[in-house]
Amino acid sequence: MVAHARYLIEHDALDEGQRMLALTFMNGARRRLTESLNAEALFRRKFDCLTFDSFAQTLARRRNAKLTDEMRQQAGEFGQFDGPCFLAGELLKDAEVRRWVARTYPLVLVDEAQDLVDVHRQGIILGLIECCAAVVAADGFQCLSDGQDTADFMDQLLHAGTPHMLTENRRTDKNGLLAAALAVRNGEDIRAVLKEETIGKTDRVHWVGEGIELLEVPATAALLAWNLAFQLRLGSDDVGILTPDSTNTIIRNAINTVSEKQGPWPHNAFSVAWEGGDNRIADELTEAIEFPTSASYREICALLGEHLAIPTIKSVDRRVRRLHRVTGQSEFEKDQLVSFVSDAVRNNTRLGFNKSTKIKAMSIHGAKNREFDRVIALWPQSATGSDEHKRRLLYNAMTRAKNHCTIIVLGNGRLNLAPFALS
Repeated sequence: MVAHARYLIEHDALDEGQRMLALTFMNGARRRLTESLNAEALFRRKFDCLTFDSFAQTLARRRNAKLTDEMRQQAGEFGQFDGPCFLAGELLKDAEVRRWVARTYPLVLVDEAQDLVDVHRQGIILGLIECCAAVVAADGFQCLSDGQDTADFMDQLLHAGTPHMLTENRRTDKNGLLAAALAVRNGEDIRAVLKEETIGKTDRVHWVGEGIELLEVPATAALLAWNLAFQLRLGSDDVGILTPDSTNTIIRNAINTVSEKQGPWPHNAFSVAWEGGDNRIADELTEAIEFPTSASYREICALLGEHLAIPTIKSVDRRVRRLHRVTGQSEFEKDQLVSFVSDAVRNNTRLGFNKSTKIKAMSIHGAKNREFDRVIALWPQSATGSDEHKRRLLYNAMTRAKNHCTIIVLGNGRLNLAPFALS
């Protein structure tokens, strides 16, 4: 994608004073794309890298006169994030707005377009490709929203321009890891491309290849912690522990064990930071605050005031006060306040705060657009979804690794099932 953008700029895609617009879904992806573009002198000071939400808000604000009361009402119903994206999509249906955008951004770069499962952000892309030269990267297989089919959107993109199939993996050159990931993607038995070996002096086996290891362990926290500690002792500057179920008790307890130096074997405690999912964080915050079913503005301000040390709650407090000041709202329902907390947590995630620790644990969804030197994928029996969805999840976990991926499957006899083989 970046290479094609480089080719277009070298062939005069930008005139004097014009810039390339680079769009991503998440803020973390925006930072990484910004770093990639800044690494090349050709792109420096010639691009703006924004999230879809940020671009939408800017467009809606700059072309406010084009918005109708009906559009504004609909946007209010869609909420804080989807509302501006809806407005941007509607504005981009206007030929004058498209010409206005194209004068500033004749070239548009879009990364991970398969993640845009909502029609509002899809509408932004479809509007931009009507007026700008666009380079859009998308892989439908890496869409992790189970049950949400982006096939129609992918077809629209394919028919809007010239498709280029990318077959070279630029994240890793480990042949075993590449072959194993391809087997998962194709729904084939992952063990068929790996070598079976006995582990030490035991009768247990694992399957290995260049940059890849697959093993089964009994579904107990103690045994999982033992194997996890062994993997972490191999060392790396950058490790990601990924799982399809971040709420799984066995996985949680095992990570706590290796972090707190518990267990009957000698190992140092490993510094592991758990990057939780948005829903779990929002649920924990709302449970801690204990919102009443209904309360006055003063009561809510007092309740939030007890938790202002938490940046997310401080954002909710500002939103409540602004709503009271602008609209005069004096009564607040619990459902509304819970939605405010969810929005604030989501926004906090998009800001992509860095963790200082080298070992990060997170859901596979949370690892989207990330990469790690080593990945340890913990696959529990509680992984849900269709067989296809499970293969997509495992494929995404494996392809986050630059040098090595270890897959630890909890429970015996599960390698004959998806996502490891056709079930």
